[in-house]
Amino acid sequence: MNLITQYPYISIIIIILILNSIIKKITLAEHSPIAKLFLFIMAIIAQACSPFAGPVDKSVSDSYYYSKSKKEIRYSPMGNWFSLGNTNLNADVKSFKVLGRDFGKDKNHLYFKTNIIDNEVDVATFYVDVDDYTCFDKDHVYIAINYMSQEIDGIHQEKRHLWKVAKANPKTFQKIDQDWSKDDKHYFYNYVPVNVDYDSFKVLNKSFAKDQNQVYLLKSYELLVATTIDPTTSKKINDRYIVDKNGIHDFQEYKNGKKVDSLTSIPYQNIEDLTILEDKYLLFDSNVIYDGAKIENADISSFKVIQFPYAKDKNHVFYFGEVIEEADPETFSIFEVSYYSKDKNHVFASGKLLKEADVATFGPSNKKHSLLYSDKNHTYRGDQIVEDK
Repeated sequence: MNLITQYPYISIIIIILILNSIIKKITLAEHSPIAKLFLFIMAIIAQACSPFAGPVDKSVSDSYYYSKSKKEIRYSPMGNWFSLGNTNLNADVKSFKVLGRDFGKDKNHLYFKTNIIDNEVDVATFYVDVDDYTCFDKDHVYIAINYMSQEIDGIHQEKRHLWKVAKANPKTFQKIDQDWSKDDKHYFYNYVPVNVDYDSFKVLNKSFAKDQNQVYLLKSYELLVATTIDPTTSKKINDRYIVDKNGIHDFQEYKNGKKVDSLTSIPYQNIEDLTILEDKYLLFDSNVIYDGAKIENADISSFKVIQFPYAKDKNHVFYFGEVIEEADPETFSIFEVSYYSKDKNHVFASGKLLKEADVATFGPSNKKHSLLYSDKNHTYRGDQIVEDK
């Protein structure tokens, strides 16, 4: 009784949870009526506590709202006022109009989020594209600096909120994909104009592009010229590799977390027999290629993918292209948590022998989808023993 009188709200929650559990067992329902009622009440409370009367234009933005009194325009990112707060724009309420998710205007000013940006654009002709990221006026194309990567953000104009896309024609500018855009005279890579032959330029995949003169390597925010690749015969294999008359080519800007700008070229004898497995392995001549390198000792005639990152041939089992020492290809299998695998004699964790494990009794610890695995002697998390039996 003291608990109820001293902590009434906690007591109510406990009682609701107990009733919820009882009703679920009786009705065999996934959610009891009390739980649904509780959620409904919480939703009403949350709405009652909201500082807003409603969004200015819900179809365009979930960040601009009328205050409770409707005498103010408030900005709250995604309406998450409880965590992210809300700010009074001091805007003219009657004339305020939402232009995009984070753009608005009234009779006096143009706003990006809570910032006045009158001095950055031609206000009279400014508009936001339907993708909500690209902005235009009669003279320029803009991207909000806040939307851009920090790498390119470092060279933006000081104390400005919009990035002016150099050389871009607002009348013909269009997005191609996440990285590329173009107008009638230029291509833009992450909103930076690139010096290429416009009429013959073509993006091959995520790592390569070309024009009639040369092949380009695509780094995060710049293009490198690949002088060793022939632009005339180069073509796409998949989203990673290309091929020309001399070889198959792979470019990696980063490898193992380090910036390497590595271009690898692998010669071939007959590219017509090229086979691609799960868009990750290339098989041609007598080679099996994974992650830009040849898998040593792989037998191409019997090589197959079991379940990525596991593959095997008649002699070996591979994990991310590396041989799993002592693994038997004929009896090899993978557990539901694919971090673990086994054969008739051994258990493996992340492709490495788990020496302490007993293969006959090894499996999920308790529940079917448990991340803890155990055998008759130990319980494991990853390759670590967390409990002895």
